Amino acid sequence: MRQIVFALSFALFSASSAHAIECLNGQSGDILSLESWELLDRDNEAEKTINIALHHSGPVGIRLIDATVRFEDVLGERIGEFPLERADGIGAGQDHILNAVVAGTILERLENLHPDDVIGIACVSALVYEDGTLQDFSD
Repeated sequence: MRQIVFALSFALFSASSAHAIECLNGQSGDILSLESWELLDRDNEAEKTINIALHHSGPVGIRLIDATVRFEDVLGERIGEFPLERADGIGAGQDHILNAVVAGTILERLENLHPDDVIGIACVSALVYEDGTLQDFSD
């Protein structure tokens, strides 16, 4: 696979945007920080893979999570969403890479927009920490 130059640091997401992206419907954007993303070529030219680097800076690891990474343009129009696997454990202070296939209009938007015009956030609906504590953000 050939890497495409669409990797962005989290600083670009927050520093360059006039629009602040927020989680909706009682979700928390404070649990995971979106560090970077990149598009990678696949054998099928109509599809690519997106690698999204997330970081959990909390003091307790996560063993089960209900979360989605959302992308918007800086004017607030939705680009797409990528759900995390529920059973992917994320250790305290560790990084997590989400890999997803991208096709159709999401891919077209990500390829055609300037990287500085794309912002993203990881929205957590609920999770179970390694110590068994359940936290539900829909309340």
